[in-house]
Amino acid sequence: MADRKITGLTALTTPGADDLLPVVDVSEAANADKNKSITLGTLFGSLPDGSVGNPAIGFLSDTGTSGIFRPAANEVAFANNATFTGKFTTAGFQLGDGTAAAQLHLFSTDTTDQVIIENSDAEADTAPDVVLYRNSAAPAANDNLGNLEFRGQDSGGNDHTYAQLVASISDPTNTSEDGILDLSTTFAGTNASRIRLSGRFVGIGEGSPAFPMHLTTDLTGTALNLECSADDPASGADLTLFHRRGASDAGQDDDILSSVFFRGKNDAGTPAEVDYAAIESKIVDASDDTEDGALSLQVQTAGTLTTQLEISGNTIGFFGATAAVQSTHVADITTTATSGTLPTANDTNTIADATAPTNAELLQYCVTLEAKVEALLAFASAHGLMASS
Repeated sequence: MADRKITGLTALTTPGADDLLPVVDVSEAANADKNKSITLGTLFGSLPDGSVGNPAIGFLSDTGTSGIFRPAANEVAFANNATFTGKFTTAGFQLGDGTAAAQLHLFSTDTTDQVIIENSDAEADTAPDVVLYRNSAAPAANDNLGNLEFRGQDSGGNDHTYAQLVASISDPTNTSEDGILDLSTTFAGTNASRIRLSGRFVGIGEGSPAFPMHLTTDLTGTALNLECSADDPASGADLTLFHRRGASDAGQDDDILSSVFFRGKNDAGTPAEVDYAAIESKIVDASDDTEDGALSLQVQTAGTLTTQLEISGNTIGFFGATAAVQSTHVADITTTATSGTLPTANDTNTIADATAPTNAELLQYCVTLEAKVEALLAFASAHGLMASS
């Protein structure tokens, strides 16, 4: 065979594992024994371990300080500029120094961002997305789907879960699926759900919310506090109860708008829930520009929730009576004496002989009665039960 330059040989673009390469075995003393061959598969299956400063597979442009090496049995690591970056182990993949305890384990000692997922799409679609997918062949109610856990140590050096965000299945039925999302925190050493989103209901301290917003607590005192810190004279920490007919339908006369119930249980053998009192509001007149509303105070009376006070438009009704407009002003009694002096009103009046009272005794009684009537009229006027003038 004629001599040929290596540069003149035909390029092998698809080498096989059994293709041979010439090598010089420097372990042989005799030159005649040094020339040997090695298969491509053996060459790349028998790389040296290397090190973080001298990786087994490096790159000329990095002077061989960046590449892949074997730090220990069953481990493949990566170095960048002779600095350890990460490695694959039988436990998983880790970045940073440490002992991996998960399929993906990140170690760091600084306070910069450790995970960033960035997407530069300019459209309206959601991105970047993070999906926790439990691909179960037999999904069932109460199956946990994923857990975002916030773990730290306690004062004894023990690992402790201080907070969690947990998702689970409530109902896996096709086309009527329901889900649950729990926000859990630790209190007095115990981790438990504090806020639960269950289907279309939200529970605060409630594991089975039965209303759009369901708050349950075993503490006495304030359960809901609305606080406003605005430094101005305007109304703040307002609570608005807004009842509307659909998106744009008009309100109608006698529409019940909202009610506030004060509920407890009775003493039946199986105690039943009872609304012992209520505040109810409604539309009296929905006419544009002449609207009237009503507010009623109701209490249980002999087992029936009964309206005892109703304010309707410019009328007021007591003890279930039909609301009436404010009474007109009743003028005070004016009494003068042409001669002599009228007695002073006195809460204690004595009539010596009720069968024959004297004029002085009757006059004393009348003056005292007049004072009482005027005091009642003043009270009614001051409290709006009667017009002031």
